[in-house]
Amino acid sequence: MIAGLRGTIARNLPQPVVQTVFDLFHGRTQLQASFRSSTARFLARAELAGMRGPTDPVISGGSVLMTRPVERFSAVEAIRANRELAQQAADRASIEYRVEQPNPNRPGSLVIAPGESAELFQALKNVSVGRPVYVKLGHSAPKLISELNQFDVAQLTVFEPQSADGLVLAGSDLGCEIIAKPERASYSSVTEMLEPVDVVYTWVDGGDPEWQARKVAALSRMHLGGLNEYSANDERYRSHDELRYSLRSLDYFAPWINHVYLVTAGQVPEWLDTSNQRVTVVDHREIFPEGALPTFNSHAIESRLHHIAGLSEHFLYLNDDVFFGRQVKPELFFEGSGLTRFFLSEQGVDGEPPNLADLPVDSAAKQNRAMIENRFGRTVRFKFKHAAHPERVSTLHQLELDFPEKHAETSQSQFRSPSDISIPSSLAHYYGYMIGAAVPGDLRYRYCDIGEASAQAKLLRLLRDRDADVFCLNEIGGASIDLAAQDQLVQQFLNAYFPVPSSFELGE
Repeated sequence: MIAGLRGTIARNLPQPVVQTVFDLFHGRTQLQASFRSSTARFLARAELAGMRGPTDPVISGGSVLMTRPVERFSAVEAIRANRELAQQAADRASIEYRVEQPNPNRPGSLVIAPGESAELFQALKNVSVGRPVYVKLGHSAPKLISELNQFDVAQLTVFEPQSADGLVLAGSDLGCEIIAKPERASYSSVTEMLEPVDVVYTWVDGGDPEWQARKVAALSRMHLGGLNEYSANDERYRSHDELRYSLRSLDYFAPWINHVYLVTAGQVPEWLDTSNQRVTVVDHREIFPEGALPTFNSHAIESRLHHIAGLSEHFLYLNDDVFFGRQVKPELFFEGSGLTRFFLSEQGVDGEPPNLADLPVDSAAKQNRAMIENRFGRTVRFKFKHAAHPERVSTLHQLELDFPEKHAETSQSQFRSPSDISIPSSLAHYYGYMIGAAVPGDLRYRYCDIGEASAQAKLLRLLRDRDADVFCLNEIGGASIDLAAQDQLVQQFLNAYFPVPSSFELGE
């Protein structure tokens, strides 16, 4: 009842008023943040006295954590820095070690011989002088290494926390584990995903005048009576700079991603650092057959993703309005055996045949259902969450071979049509399940249509809780919030959730 009342108030008050009340209630005003920072510095005054260089005490989990403030952040770089810190200490102490890190973008372990822990610990203290370096033992709270006496343990995690705007971005989960054990073969768990996992984004700059002219020209040649009103509406192509922040979410929370492919219509975001060796821009011309372009149909573009040169067998497909909301592991999306996971929605697929009155996502779901029924004699009843979609290139190729005509029809369709199929976001999951390549999964998920009256309340709760593995900020059309207010709302939220640039962005 109280939650419902809060929602009603949030939907009816002006956005600035709701924002102010939220900030005040949750301690996010500038005055409260300043007071919290002053309190943290007062509580940590003794620790601060021994620090060299910028150090920002942050109240986290009810205790003060000394952190290194950063103006840019990449979890991959934080992992590397923590590993190099441990290696530097071992080298200084002339301790032999081996690095166990099956995925170079995931936290690894420094393995030493039994009996050398105490010596390495002392070396770590020496190389960490003046720095906010912590060690974590088991499930206990992290402790500043400078405050600990020498001890000999078989396992610990060493890390230097990083923060921005009072938010801890790098903690013990990105630390380097130090393990003392006898020399013997090490094996990864059978449930651990060891194969490289790429990410594929589809993106368009809907504000590009040249692209808009091509779209208008293509529409002029279409029989518009054959299109749903949401097949080519402006909202489908409008940008709130989501891609920038989606890549931040990846760099913050999914460092294990191997490579990022950005599929575009010959466009490149002006802020994207294309010299970053972890990202490749893919032009539509590289994956479409001759005569199929230009296309303004996301279903068509999605149908060609498995033709990207160099793409790993396992990858995640993301729209730019999908974000990682907290640290996630590859096993959330893939079994250790390589099987993909899929995430069913509670929204059903109605029993009617596809027609022009359907939203394009609904007509495609019905087409997908018909194909599964014809091929396997089974039916489907639910759609999928608008999340990160785990894929296998081999499954997508097999699907194209099994349904060549329908596949080609969708890839040749310039705008979303009732005859389209939606492949990586839906059909491939059901098809993969039926051929033994996919299994159901579960994840913590939030969805928000930014044009709805309830959007601000949803975003503020998400910002408060930060408990979603993946969330989506979608824009369907027919908004009850005007465009300027939508843009302001989304920008405020994304800037607060992902406060500093990632390694994918050009420096100033």
